[in-house]
Amino acid sequence: MRYLFSLVALLVGLAVGNWFPDIDQKTGLLLHRSIITHGPLVPLIVFAAASVTRSIRTRWFALGLTLSFAIHLSFDLFPRSWSGFALISVPTYGWTTSWFSGTWIALSMVACTYLALKLVRGALDGSLFLLSLVLAFGFIAISEDAFWRPVVALTAAIAIPLTLIVRRAISHD
Repeated sequence: MRYLFSLVALLVGLAVGNWFPDIDQKTGLLLHRSIITHGPLVPLIVFAAASVTRSIRTRWFALGLTLSFAIHLSFDLFPRSWSGFALISVPTYGWTTSWFSGTWIALSMVACTYLALKLVRGALDGSLFLLSLVLAFGFIAISEDAFWRPVVALTAAIAIPLTLIVRRAISHD
């Protein structure tokens, strides 16, 4: 039963992680693609909370959220054009340049996948990571124009931190 509630928490994390970055469109406080909602801040807070608890439910929620943030950002990395609402906005500053926006989204993807990978504790978690990645990406891709470019970007965003984690594990053995 414990795993059932934990699985529900993972699914809720996946849904929230996909939905939350665009909450900036529903507030009068932030412009679309705010640096606050389209970056690793919220995933980092959730990761920190999950890291101090032994609850599988909390960890799987954090896993789903951080992974889904990365997936959401993989599609945001390929707008129709780098102008207007495609650019990252910074409160009190305004819209950033296209090179900054693209770099911010790419680095945020890497940060989010790093956090998700750090939440994986064993084979079951690893299997859930991969299954969630494929299913959530496929679900989100249905309503998007791009497919292969986000696949490649997300693969790179996972490969970079995975390489670092594996190298660190090997060097400690």
